[in-house]
Amino acid sequence: MSFLITGGASQVGSVIAQLLKDAHQDVIIGSRSGRVPEGFQSTKLDWLDASTFQNPFKLPGVEIKSVYLLLPYGYVDPSENIKQFIDIAVRNGVKRFVLLSGSGHEKDADFGISKVWRYLDERKLDYIALRPTWFIDNFLEFHGKDIREHDEFKSVMPNAKIPLISVADIGQVALNVFLNDKNERTDQRIIGPELVTYDQVADILTEILGRRITHKVVTPEELSDHYSSSLGWPLQYAQFVVQAEQYVNAGSEERWWGNPENINGQETVREWVERNKSNFAPGSKAGN
Repeated sequence: MSFLITGGASQVGSVIAQLLKDAHQDVIIGSRSGRVPEGFQSTKLDWLDASTFQNPFKLPGVEIKSVYLLLPYGYVDPSENIKQFIDIAVRNGVKRFVLLSGSGHEKDADFGISKVWRYLDERKLDYIALRPTWFIDNFLEFHGKDIREHDEFKSVMPNAKIPLISVADIGQVALNVFLNDKNERTDQRIIGPELVTYDQVADILTEILGRRITHKVVTPEELSDHYSSSLGWPLQYAQFVVQAEQYVNAGSEERWWGNPENINGQETVREWVERNKSNFAPGSKAGN
């Protein structure tokens, strides 16, 4: 029995794949680009190309029982295609789906993730939507190049207090969800172990990296343009992310703090930076 991880070498997907492999489970990576973690079997899977949806189920000797669903970055909504994939997966014997959502996403919203979440629910499938707060790891994915080359990172969040969660902690929750005989919930919010501001993150980076790192607050327009140019995102998607940051600055992530239904991660920002400090060294190619 195998686990299919969609999204190629994504942050959370890569961690889940490795944890499953370490637990002696068979893992298949579905990837549009062919970029997959080293040492894993892969297959072509593109949410915008329905002709690839049968590929994972044609692999010789592979019987997929569970699927991790990741919607791609960008502004195209692939939810109708992913619904089609879910139908194909069920017909091919898949029993459980794990969907990566977000702490503030709701099942009844009009986002692509919510449409997929609703479909899993309407079909009464065995599924769970994981709802993590803001990732610590985005300091590498979004800001790594700026920190390495300019000793700064930009945001529109001067006031936000955020329970930042590490991808490692999210992956551990996902592993448990995949391997449990039965999950009692259909969604689970996952938050970090502490509330921190971006100024505090800058101070932690400064102390551990041994050079002054600055958090620079910019306008939404400046940040949208910066994300679009430096990360290669479509401008409309960059604007969507910046709008989410503005919500975070207004308290959209802090509000989950102390909710007894949360799963609380273990890794602090300081521990995460210590573990990843080499990736912030000038000349490193990690992240963006």
